This record gives sequence, C-alpha cells and structure tokens, in this order.
Amino acid sequence: MKNRPFTSFVIFGAMRSGSNLLEKFLNQYGGLVCHGELFHAGFIGKPGVNKYLGVTRKERNNNPETLLKAVRQADPEKIVGYRFFQAHDQRLMTRALIDPHCAKIILTRNPVESFVSLAIARKTDQWLISDPAHRKEAQIHFDLAEFADYGKERDDYYGKISTALRLSEQPYFEIDYETLNDVTTINSLAAFLGVTEKLDKLEQPIKRQNPGSLSQKILNYNEVSAALDLPDKKVSQPSALKRERDTGTDLSRIYFSKNKAIALAPVPSTVIASAQEWMTQVDGTPPQNGFSAKAFSDWQGNHPDPIFFTVVDHPLRRAYSAFMHKIFPTGPDSYLKIREQLQRQFGLLLPPGDVSKFQSRAELGAIGYGIDEHRTSFKQFLVFVAGNLASQTDIRQDGKWQLQSEIIRRYRVLHPVLHVFNTESLRTDLKYLENKLDLPPMFGWHEEPKTEFSFSLSDIYDDEIEALARAAYAPDYERFGYPALSGL
Repeated sequence: MKNRPFTSFVIFGAMRSGSNLLEKFLNQYGGLVCHGELFHAGFIGKPGVNKYLGVTRKERNNNPETLLKAVRQADPEKIVGYRFFQAHDQRLMTRALIDPHCAKIILTRNPVESFVSLAIARKTDQWLISDPAHRKEAQIHFDLAEFADYGKERDDYYGKISTALRLSEQPYFEIDYETLNDVTTINSLAAFLGVTEKLDKLEQPIKRQNPGSLSQKILNYNEVSAALDLPDKKVSQPSALKRERDTGTDLSRIYFSKNKAIALAPVPSTVIASAQEWMTQVDGTPPQNGFSAKAFSDWQGNHPDPIFFTVVDHPLRRAYSAFMHKIFPTGPDSYLKIREQLQRQFGLLLPPGDVSKFQSRAELGAIGYGIDEHRTSFKQFLVFVAGNLASQTDIRQDGKWQLQSEIIRRYRVLHPVLHVFNTESLRTDLKYLENKLDLPPMFGWHEEPKTEFSFSLSDIYDDEIEALARAAYAPDYERFGYPALSGL
C-alpha cells in the first residue's frame, strides 16, 4: 500500500449514470473494493441496510469517520471506495475533495438519457436488473420544466466538484456512461487508482434496464425533440467539466527512457530539447514516445517507482511561441483553417500569401506588414485564446495554447506524481533528479537556443499584451507564480 498514490476513492456520479455497473466492474479487481452508497440518507451501502460493518445509520450520521474507519479496517490491503450523489451527506463531499489520498472518479451520462432513465425507474419502481426477463417496460411524459431544474441541479453539483479540484490541482479520472463497457477504459481507471492488475474482459452482472431509442421511451418525443434538438444531443459532459482535447493523446506525447525509470511529459509550445538531451546522456539512448496503453503498461512493469517530470514556461512566452509556429506562418505545419477563422472572426492583421515564421522584415514591410500590425495580430490572438479556453468560441482548443495546468492535470491521471520544473531553472532542477536517482552528474549542458522569429516578443511587448495574457492564462500565472515578463 505504501507505494500506491491513493488509499481510497470516491465515485462522484448521479442517479442513473451507471454507477452501479462501474462499482461491479471495479470490484472485479483484487486490489479494489467499492462499498456502494455509504452516505445515502436512507440506508448504508444499498437499500434496506441500516447497519454496516458494525456501524449503525445513527452512528454514521453523528460521525461519518466511524464508518470510513470501519471500511478501511475491513480491507486494509485494498483501496476502498464508495459512490456519492448530489443528495448524499455533503460533509463527505467536502472531506473527499480536500483529501489528496482519496482518488476522485467523475462519472457522467448524457443528461437526457439519465433523466429519462430516472423517470422510468420511478414509474416502474425497478432500479436494477440482472435478468432481462424481469425487465418492466414503460413510457414517460417528458416534463421540460422539470428537466431544466434537473439540469441546473446537475451542473451545480458537477460544477462544485470541478471548481474544488481545479483550485486544489488534484488529478481526477473522468469517465462517461458510454465508455463503461470498454475494458481498456476500466483498466486505465484501475491503473489510475494504483492497481496493476489488467482484466481481459468485464463480467456484466447488471443488464441495461431501458434499451432502445429515446423515441420509444418518451410519449411526447416530437415536442421534446424540437425543444432539445435531440438528434444532436451529444452533451454528456456537464459544461463545468467539458474540455476539448487537441489532436494526439497525452500518453503518446510522453518520452520514456529505455533503461532508466524516467519519463518526460512535455507541455506543447514549451521547448524541451535540453531535457531530452539530458535524458539521452543519462540513459545512453534517446528517449522514445508514441507509446500505446499496452506499451506504457509494459514500461511500468519494467520500471517500478518511475520519475515523471514536465517543464513549464511563462504563459506569455509560450503563447507567443504557439502564435509564431502555428498561426503567423502558412507552412505545412501551420493551422491554416484556424488562421483564416481568426482573421475573419477576431480581426488579426496577418500578412497575405506564403509566409514563414522566419520571413525577413524587409519582405514583410514590402507588403505592408510591420511591427504595429504584428502587435495588433498577437493581441487579438490573446483575445481569442481567452475566449477559446473559456469554451466561448467554435474553434477547437489546442494543446499549443491550452492551460499548462490543465495539461499537467491530465498527465497526473496517467501518473499522479509529476515533478514540475521551470525553463529558467531547468538545469538546477535536473541536478535535483540526478541526486534523487543517485546518478553521476551530467556535463556538456546546452541552454535552449533562442528562435529568431521575424519579430521577437520584445519587439512588440507592452503592458496591454501582458494584461491580455494574464486574462487568458490566469490559472497558470497563479499556479506557477509567474510575474510580468521583464528583461525582454
């Protein structure tokens, strides 16, 4: 247990979100045990149970810690958990959210599907089935006003969880009802919790209670469809948790040493050449990335207690790097479609024709593009980033300009302990790793070379640019303690 990142877990879900099934799946791992709805007002664990592991409901209500202690003592060698819903004892929600040793699982389901399933369960009084022959079928009248209240309550609940985890910077694992039957996803969740066991298949003791389309379940389907645009209803994530991913995966980006238990989790738009060179010197061979889930699992098996680290940079300097590599130029690696959208929607004054990030100023000046135009374009890019990261644009979020704190949070789903280093102090930070791993000191260190863009950030920097960057990247400024840029 001492090498596991977590000693307990909580599934933050809602009624009819699939939490029963997820509990059954997790209990198929030898190192995990989930005890159901431990803090439901009307029972302990499951309906009809008023005393559990020697603890009565009254004792639990007076002191929830009594029940948690009993649960831990019942399975001291396992990672123990429970399911938590909106109506459960809020003291436990607060407790779990501030406990870094309690893993957080956020389970969601499409709100329309969940609402309909809940209404049918209430109508039939059937909440769980293991034999399809016992299924009770029913249709319901979908109350739009009731659904609006349901949605607000749901978003408030998940919003509180999201805000608390963002402020505490704790890792968490998001899973949706639609992926519950995917054994790879469940294995990834188990690995996040700290279990190395892998299942080849999932035993499914619970059957889907309400199969079929929404049109078969809702009596006033046409009215509901028109009001909610049901054919385009893919809104399973609460708005508070919705995060669009850029192309690629977090796992595939990570660089792994072949011989040493060291991995570099890079933040896009942050230069890592020096860190990669250090890994090569330490290991005797260049690090490799592009790992699949299986390759990652195999690497973990061969490298117990690995060191994961990442490198962050000043948010403004990183944003300018993203702008100059992906938005300003028109080469094959540029984001041409987004470039056009930004010019049209946000008024960027980018130069026309074929443009390189190293284009000479004389050539740019000949087509009427100078420092003033460049400063305006970058300022408007920062305005876009602020809206984009707040999910207020129709343009995808991309790792090149996403919050570094969000990228790091996702890496911590793969490996909870992640050392965060800074570009300015990277050499010193890597010396710390050398001492921690008892490695001989590495010599021949090379500082990251400065990229000579057409215009440097110092050419256009002013107080307004700093303010716009701070508005867009406030969480990163706060999380990493960055001041305004100086010495440009």
